[in-house]
Amino acid sequence: MSIKMPTYRVQNLYNICLNSIVCNVNFWLKLKKDHDKNGKKYSPFSVLPASLEQELLDTYVRIHSLPDRYNFWLEHQEKWRLFITEHISRLAITDYTEKASLLHIAATCRNLKYLDIKNVYEALPCLKTIAPCLKTVVSLNFVTMAHINSTTLKYIRNHCPNLRFLGLRSCVLNDKALGHLKHINTLTELDIRDTEVTASGICLVLKHNPQLRSLHHPEVVRGLYKMHSSRTWLVRVESSLLSSTMMSYQLRDIEFEISKKDNPGMLAVVVSSCPAIERVRVEVDASAPADSLAPLAKLQYLTELDVQCCGDSTHKGWDDPASAAINLFACSIVPILEARGRNLYAFTLEGIVSVDMQLIEHLCPNLVSLGLYYNSYLEESFIIPEDLTLSKPFPGLRRLLFGSNSGDSDFPSEYLEWLLSNQDLEELSLSGSPLFNIELFNNAFANSSAYPNLRRLELDYCNVTADVIIEFLYHCGRKSLRELSICGPFVREQAAPSLCYILCEKLDVQLEAYFYSFVKLKKRLVRYKQDLTCISSELDMISLHNNFDHCRLIEFIDPN
Repeated sequence: MSIKMPTYRVQNLYNICLNSIVCNVNFWLKLKKDHDKNGKKYSPFSVLPASLEQELLDTYVRIHSLPDRYNFWLEHQEKWRLFITEHISRLAITDYTEKASLLHIAATCRNLKYLDIKNVYEALPCLKTIAPCLKTVVSLNFVTMAHINSTTLKYIRNHCPNLRFLGLRSCVLNDKALGHLKHINTLTELDIRDTEVTASGICLVLKHNPQLRSLHHPEVVRGLYKMHSSRTWLVRVESSLLSSTMMSYQLRDIEFEISKKDNPGMLAVVVSSCPAIERVRVEVDASAPADSLAPLAKLQYLTELDVQCCGDSTHKGWDDPASAAINLFACSIVPILEARGRNLYAFTLEGIVSVDMQLIEHLCPNLVSLGLYYNSYLEESFIIPEDLTLSKPFPGLRRLLFGSNSGDSDFPSEYLEWLLSNQDLEELSLSGSPLFNIELFNNAFANSSAYPNLRRLELDYCNVTADVIIEFLYHCGRKSLRELSICGPFVREQAAPSLCYILCEKLDVQLEAYFYSFVKLKKRLVRYKQDLTCISSELDMISLHNNFDHCRLIEFIDPN
C-alpha cells in the first residue's frame, strides 16, 4: 500500500536536498579541480536538467548573498561559478563580479534569457565582455545604474536581437539618449521611471516603438497628448506625425497623474490613441475636475483599475468637505464601473470619499483582487446578511488589501469580518485600523480550516498579539504560507516569537519585519544570522548554526 506524501512536504524535502548540495560546495569544487587537472574543463552539474541547475544557482545565491551587499558572496566567486552552466537562464551581475567570472559567463551560458546588472557604474564594458550571451537575452534589467548613455543603448539595440523587456529604472538617462532606441521591433516593455526623461523623451520612444505594450513612466499620458493634441501639432510635433488619422499604439497598461493644470481633453486623446489599454493606475489631485477620469469608461478591454486621490497644492486633506474629490466616486468612478465593471478583476481605491460598497458589489461581481485604503464610505452602503455563512461578497476574490478607513465608524466591523470569511484568499493585507481588535483576528485566524491557500499575509500597524500569529502559523500557515510581513510599533513583540516558531518548526516562511518612520527612512537589509539577537532575547534558545539553512531574509527599515 503506497502512501502519498502531501505536496508541501515534497516541496520541503526538495528544498532540503538543494540546501544540502549547496552547503557541500567545497566537495564539488574539489571534485571539479581534480577533473580539471586532466586538462579538460568539468562541471559536476552540467548533466542535470536545466530547471534543477537553475534552482541550485538560485539556492546558492539565496544562502550566501545579501541584497545590496553583493561583495559578501562574490568574494567566493570560484564557488559561485561552479553553479553557472550552459543551461542557466537567469543570472545577476554586480559591480563586484570579477573579470574571470564575466569571461566564464561569456564562454558558458548559451541559454541566458533574464539578465540583471546591478550597481555597475559603467554598463558598456560589462556588456561587451559577455557579448556572446546577449543573443538569447529577452529581459535586460539595469538596477540603480549610474550612467546609461547613447553608446550603451546603441550596443543593446545591435546585440540583443530578441530583447523584449528593458529596465532602466533609476538610471542617469536623458531624452537625447532615448533617441537611440529605434526600431527594436521585439521590444514590448520599457521601464524608465525615476530618470531624467521628460514628456519629449516619451514622444521619441513611442514614435520609434509603437509596438510597446508597457511603458513605465509618469509622463506617458502627457507625452501622448503632446504628440496628438491638435493644439500642439503644428508647434511641437515633427512633420512625420502629421496625419488625418490618429496613430494607434499597442500599450496595455498605463500609469499617470492628473491635476487641475492638465487639459480636460488630455485623457480622451490618450484613450483614442491607445484603445487596447487593459490596466490603469492613476493618481488624482483632489483639485482636479470630478469627472476627469470619465473617458476611461471607453476602454473596452479594461480589467484592472487603481485610483488614488491625494491632497491638492494647498495641502487640503482628501476628506476636506471643500475638496472636489467628494464627487470623484460618483462622477468618474461610477461611470467606469457601469461600463466596464463586469470585466474588472482587480480594483483598488485609495483616499476616495463617499465610496458605495453596495454599488461596487453590484457592478463588479467578478473581482479577483480588491484594495481599499484610507477611504470614507457612504452610510447605508453596506448590506450584511443575518447569517454570514450563507453568502459572501465577491465570491471569486483571491486577494484582499484593506487599509485603515478614515477613522470614523463608516465602515462596519461586521462587513470586514464578512470579507474575511472568504476562505479562498491567497493574499491578505491588513493595515492599522480602529476596526481591528483581538476578537476580529481570533474569528478570522484561529480556525484550523481558515485560508488553506493563503501564501502571503501582511499585518501592518496591527496591534495583534504574537499568540494570534503563532496560532495562525500552527493552524493555517504550516501548509501554504510563504511570506509573513509585519510593520509598525509592535514589531519586536510580534516578530521575535513568530520567528522562533518558524525556526523551531522549520517552516518554509519568509518573515519581513519593518521598523517604520514617516520622518526619515534608512533601509537596511540583513540576514537572520547577523541580527536575530537584536529582536529579542527569546532567540537565545535556538541554535542558529543548525537552523540557519531554513531561514531566508529579514528586512528592517530603521528610522535612525
